[in-house]
Amino acid sequence: MFAAVGLLATAAIYGMTGHRAVWRKLAITVPAFGAIAVVWWTGAVGTRGSAAWWEQPLWRDLLLYAVMLAGMMFRVVWDQLEARHRRYSHAVTRRRRGPRFDFWDFVYPVLPSLVVFQGVLWLAGKNELSLPLCLTSFQNGFFWHALLAKTKEAVESTGAKA
Repeated sequence: MFAAVGLLATAAIYGMTGHRAVWRKLAITVPAFGAIAVVWWTGAVGTRGSAAWWEQPLWRDLLLYAVMLAGMMFRVVWDQLEARHRRYSHAVTRRRRGPRFDFWDFVYPVLPSLVVFQGVLWLAGKNELSLPLCLTSFQNGFFWHALLAKTKEAVESTGAKA
């Protein structure tokens, strides 16, 4: 269930960004938000009971996923600011421009996001939503590239084929 909602949320984010015609954005975002609404209203989410809504496992996981995606987007901005600093660190350069953002720079970390999120889910277990858990999720998003490189290195050291 979470993977389906995660993919729908990713499709909705993808549809809202970029330089496409309005009808193309609507063609992507409306079905994604509609499917999320159907999941909500069918009761598959389950928000009733004595526990607060954020303590429900699905909502906790969705919040942690959103925090991890925010960490990934912060990393994209961080990399662009560092690249801008390297370009304009010379005294000879007089003309300064803002950082250059490409739509695909933001899509690239979203593609492996569900794989990176498995570590957050494993760590969360049955724990309640907490600030340390949110910070860990953000950190996994910010250092997503290093996490995947470390996993790939571990797999290659065992001799397994990917």
